[in-house]
Amino acid sequence: MKHVFDRRRLVAALLTLACAACSRDAALPPLDAAPGVHARSYHYVGSGGSSRVTRETAADGQETLRGTTELGDAARFSSRTHLSETARIDAQGRLLHAEIVAKPVAGDVRFVLDARRGTVRIEHHGSAPVEWHVPIDAPWLYAPASSAGGDLAVTPVAAWIALRAASTARVVRVLEPEHRESHLVTIDQVVVATERGTTVALGYDGVDIDQRFVTELRLVPRSVTLSRVADFDLGV
Repeated sequence: MKHVFDRRRLVAALLTLACAACSRDAALPPLDAAPGVHARSYHYVGSGGSSRVTRETAADGQETLRGTTELGDAARFSSRTHLSETARIDAQGRLLHAEIVAKPVAGDVRFVLDARRGTVRIEHHGSAPVEWHVPIDAPWLYAPASSAGGDLAVTPVAAWIALRAASTARVVRVLEPEHRESHLVTIDQVVVATERGTTVALGYDGVDIDQRFVTELRLVPRSVTLSRVADFDLGV
């Protein structure tokens, strides 16, 4: 997987992905936020799936993200993956804890990332759990081993974690939980400033982010594009 973060491939992928993102805001039904926590809800749709994320920001700057994403291959709608994610980020932008549950055809897979302890717990349906130890020498972010055929995929939650991680250090640690591999990479291989905001590059996928949150996901191997169609302030 070292080719995933090859600088030349990254630049080529970004040039290919550099299309205009047109997002329109629409209100979602209001949800109750915890006392003292400001919350916003975001909704994304496209021909190959959909995603919904709630982002809560506490008074001390910590963030909690909750997302559900339904993805398929635009050319093969029978191949679909459902992802549920919960993540906590500290006030400095470092991932503290994340839980991702993937529901592919083969059965549920659960990944629990504890960045404070440096462990990742992997639970495959019908198999004994596996604990993987990962260095905590740099802020963590996670990426799929393959956008086209793996259990994980790039989502708004994963992209936001990557952006926040890159805001805290010059080097980040990219975890690929499916293969139990991790790599130290410089932030310029993950985050690229653009005239519209920022693009996060994870593998061959590109995610555009504005001043508020993720605006568009372009999952190239899946031939899927998800655009933000709702951005709703849930209040405090």
